[in-house]
Order: sequence, then C-alpha cells, then structure tokens
Amino acid sequence: MVSFRDPVADAAALAASAGVIDAIVETDRMLAMLTAARHRLVAVAHATRVPPLADALAEREFRAELAAVLRISERGAARLGDEADVLTGYLPATLDALAEGRITPRQARVLVDALGLLEPGERAALEREALAAADESAAAFERTVRRLRETRDADTAVERHRRAREGRQVTCQPGTDGMAWLVAHLPAAVAVAIDSRLDDLARGLARDGDARTIGQLRADALGDVLLDRDGRALRRFGDARPTVVVTVPIDVLAGSPGMGELHGFGPIDATMARELAAEAPVLRRILTDPRDDAMLALDRRRYRVSDDLRLFLTVRDGRCRFVGCSRRTGASDLDHSRAWADGGTTDAGNLAHLCRGHHTLKHDSRWRLEAHHPDGTIDWLSPTGRRFRTRPERARARPGPDEPG
Repeated sequence: MVSFRDPVADAAALAASAGVIDAIVETDRMLAMLTAARHRLVAVAHATRVPPLADALAEREFRAELAAVLRISERGAARLGDEADVLTGYLPATLDALAEGRITPRQARVLVDALGLLEPGERAALEREALAAADESAAAFERTVRRLRETRDADTAVERHRRAREGRQVTCQPGTDGMAWLVAHLPAAVAVAIDSRLDDLARGLARDGDARTIGQLRADALGDVLLDRDGRALRRFGDARPTVVVTVPIDVLAGSPGMGELHGFGPIDATMARELAAEAPVLRRILTDPRDDAMLALDRRRYRVSDDLRLFLTVRDGRCRFVGCSRRTGASDLDHSRAWADGGTTDAGNLAHLCRGHHTLKHDSRWRLEAHHPDGTIDWLSPTGRRFRTRPERARARPGPDEPG
C-alpha cells in the first residue's frame, strides 16, 4: 500500500526519479551504439591483419594483441572477433539495430550464437522474426530466439545436436574464499538427468533428518558420487589422493594460524592446507622466507631442468607467462627466455612457462620477449609496438650470488 505523506514532495521525487531513469535508458542506448562501433572497428582491424588465406599464426598473433590491449582472455578476443565478423558480414540488420540502440549487446550476442552458422536465406528470415521480438525481456528474448532456431527444421535436428554434442566439456573456475565453480556443458537430457538425480539424493537425505540445506546436500552429493566416497566418511577427498603442491610456512602445517597456497588454485585456509597435506600420498613443499613470503631459490647449472627447479618454477609462475594467458603450468612448456644456444642459462632468471600456443608465438611471430627480470617479471613487445608486463603468481627471493641481478 502506497502512503502519500506529502503529495507535492512525492510528485517532485517521482519527476526526479523519472529523469534519472531516462538518463539510464539513454546511457544504455549509447553503450549499444558504442558496442556496434567497436564491432565495426574490430572487423576492419581483423581484415587488415588477417587477410583471406592467411595462416593460423597470423590469426593467433592478432588475437593475442587484441586480448592484451583490451585486458581480456584470448578466448574472449576470439569471441569478440567472431562476433564482429558475423555481425558485419552476415547479420547487418542486427548490427544496424545495435547501432541505433534498439537492441542490447546481449541480444546481439544471442543472435550471433543462434543464427551465425545458418544458411543465408534461412538466417535472414529468422533475423527478421527475432528482431521483431526485441522488446521482450532478455530471458524471454533468448527463449524466443532459441525456439525459432530449434523448430525451424525438424529433419536436421538430430544432425545439429550431434555436432553440438562434440563441444561438450567440463571446466573448473576458481572462486573466492577457498571455493571453485565446476561447470559442465552437456547434452540437455544428460544434464537434466544429473540435476534430477542430485535433487533426489539431496531430498532423501533431508527426509532422513540431515540438517544441511538442499543446495549444500546437492553439492555434497555430487562430490560424494564422483569421488566414490561415503558422505559420512572421515576422509573429505574420497579415493582421490592427489600429489599436492602446497606453499605454506612450516608453522602453519604444525597448527599455527595463517594461510597456505594450493598450486593451480591460490590461497587456502590453514585447515584445508593441513587436511590436504594429511591425505596426499606425496607432499611437495616450497619453503618461504618468513620475512616477506618470497620463495627461496634453488641451484641451477645445466641445460636440463632439475626436478626441484621445475617444481620451483611451476609454483612461481602458476600460469603461462604470456600476456593474459590463464593456462596452468601443467599444460605449459618451460622455455629459456634467452636461448641456451645464445648464452642463456638454465635458472629461474631465464626460465618461464609458456603454453604450447604462446611458445610458438614467441618464436615464430612478431611478438617479442624483451626482458626477463630476476624476480620472474617478463616484459613483452607486441607486433604494433605496445609493451606489456606479466608477473609470476608468486614472488621469488632476491637472486643469489651466482644469479644475474
């Protein structure tokens, strides 16, 4: 129930609010217009740098620089480039609607994903129908477009699903406070069946008096099933007994308060660090300087990387050391920043992890590694002369007397 204590004041407040909402709408329209302009510019830059029949390396070189200047991932840069190409080449009406602020960037992405790979005649017809529904909410618009696409040709539905199914995958994305997101892209029937099974397990436990919430029970049931563990067992990690690389002061493992670091994830609380250490059949520990938490250096004198040095660099780098890359060190090569044949040394001041794609980019494209500093920081130079700096996930201690300073 609305209470009007002061009709004049209420009228003034509503007028002011209406003005602010109008400004928000106009700002949103301007963002759509700028997004359309960016798509056109990206398409021009792409066509200039990667002409038809160019090799894959030219594409990778351009994508890496676009990702670096926009501070996004290369996957994000690839998606941006693909969107720009589809909108400028195949969905001109959608790009015009975006430039006029009649649709949002999200709606444009929905149309790119749904219509980009269709045959020209079919694409144009569905684009017209979809744009006519652009005044719906974002969720309703997505449902409309999905329905238009999925029902357009029942005869090809099986083949379309077969092709889409080839992209199924599961990814793990770090969260905060010792948590992570496990994301699965699965055939719809499989996903719905898994969801239903988790719900059944959770509600069964709840009926038995389990005090956890349904959300907690579903999450715990997923872990219990996949790790083949009894939900009431003492071991938290089931039959999965990993080799754990934990960077942690020794007093924390002994029971003192503090934080550890789990390689491939990041900081973890002391309790989780101790539990992992207790259950792992192999524990690799990197000692840290109690004064500044810097990792201690290791000796190195030969071309072949020792196991200890490899472990040290794995924890120090954490990820591929190219600009913006998030691929873990486990999927990367150890590369001499200055080639061994050119006098480069096999030590922490001249070695860094590069994933296979960026390893190739360093050696075969116009990207250049300009400097590798003693603390592990690396300076890069892009093909168009832009400079970028990447830093290791973990700082290393100051160089010893036998290391370049």
